[in-house]
Amino acid sequence: MTATSRSGELRARLDPYLSAWLPVPGRGHTGDRFAALFECGRADLEVARLAEAHHDARAIAAELDRELHPDAVYGVWAASGPDPLTVVRSDRGLAITGSVPWCTGVGIVDRALVTAKTSTSDAPILLDIAINDGSVVDDSSPWVAAAFAATHTATVRFDTVLHDSAMIGGAGEYLTRPGFWHGAIGVSAVWAGGLRGLFELHLARWKRRDEHSLAHLASAYAATRATHATLVAAAVEIDADPTEYAVAEARARSVRHTIERLSTTALDDLGVGAGPEPLAHDAAIIERTQQLQLYIRQCHGERDLAPLGRHLLDVRAAAQAGDAIGHGGGPGS
Repeated sequence: MTATSRSGELRARLDPYLSAWLPVPGRGHTGDRFAALFECGRADLEVARLAEAHHDARAIAAELDRELHPDAVYGVWAASGPDPLTVVRSDRGLAITGSVPWCTGVGIVDRALVTAKTSTSDAPILLDIAINDGSVVDDSSPWVAAAFAATHTATVRFDTVLHDSAMIGGAGEYLTRPGFWHGAIGVSAVWAGGLRGLFELHLARWKRRDEHSLAHLASAYAATRATHATLVAAAVEIDADPTEYAVAEARARSVRHTIERLSTTALDDLGVGAGPEPLAHDAAIIERTQQLQLYIRQCHGERDLAPLGRHLLDVRAAAQAGDAIGHGGGPGS
């Protein structure tokens, strides 16, 4: 099967997961949103990678009180590279030039929400851009990995002029939403679903019955339960406190780290417990394992944890200062 035909087949698999509207996070039904993303990842990680971005785009627009094209399939392209996307306002409209790396769904999605910088601010604006109208050029950096090859992740170069209405978010609005962090947890819901799907594949084919192999199987199962419980707890917290940005950021960094670590541990358990045979001979397990290993690398490890550590110390310092004031510990006491 060629890459083009695989992408067409992927679009057909994607469509059923786009028909249902997912609740916007923080409005009372976040658990339902995360559950839907989890189940999509459990069923098909290639589809889930695209579906999560589409539903994230819809949530972003709702939070910014903007309307997207109702029948379009959306991506969210917000990475920054060596030739960043820039916008200059002209008499003709918004002139955009530059490149965006790591664009998933090139040739599959109809439109994308794309971040770009302006000459007046380093904080990015958000654009709603049609992808298949000749206004963009696929610069296809070579994707060597078999995992997610059909989702067509590539660098895209822009050189076009858009109507002013293409800007749906002003400088900084995309990044300063608490929903930015709620959406980051939505990605980890797909990771967790992908892990559950991989575990179920292994369980259906499990051959080893010695005590050590069974212990590894049980450990992987416990990890899948823990990832799911982490998402359930996060959804409850988001609905209880959806608007505090610092809290949302700390929660998302913690949840993503937890699910990445549990997934990595479970991958090790399944590999050790089942032995090399599935990773050599079982195409479904090989594919799902490679996809999950690549997908969870969107968690940035220490780069995500260091800001969380700083936040924890800042909260502690603020609490200590408040306690001192409350006990008359200010000047002149």
